[in-house]
Amino acid sequence: MHESVEEFLEQVARRGSWVGGGSVAALSAALSAALLEKLVVDQKMARRLRHLWQECLALIDRDAHTFARVIHATRANHRRAFAQSLQAATEVPCRVFECAQIVAVLARAAQKTIKPKFQSDLRCAFALAQASSAAAQALIQTNLAWLNDPVYRRSIRRRLATAGRADGC
Repeated sequence: MHESVEEFLEQVARRGSWVGGGSVAALSAALSAALLEKLVVDQKMARRLRHLWQECLALIDRDAHTFARVIHATRANHRRAFAQSLQAATEVPCRVFECAQIVAVLARAAQKTIKPKFQSDLRCAFALAQASSAAAQALIQTNLAWLNDPVYRRSIRRRLATAGRADGC
């Protein structure tokens, strides 16, 4: 995503645009990580947050591209391509969810080190991470229902259950 915020919002609002909920969830996670980055004192944590928001920015475009493939497979009435593209599209909100969960964990960990006058920004960063997680989870659940693949559903649920506890990003 290299356009302005206004251009991004125009894309989100435009009918027929592939930019939707997954991209918005990724932007929310990126905003959360960026806001927390400026608040933290620990440089290692700040670098990790920067990596997270940069990854989430890349996920904005990736979400739109993977969703476009789902729509094309649907229009072509190609069931196998639909299932494959929907699984690929599900990976994006899964990663957004994982990143948002890590940001929320880092926000809780940083709470004691952030000055009282900046606690409102910390709460804002935490709220954005929670909103991103909830949005990503809704998208994942919808995709899993469409896929109707119990094995894949179990693997995604296990993956999401461990989100936020992982060390790396």
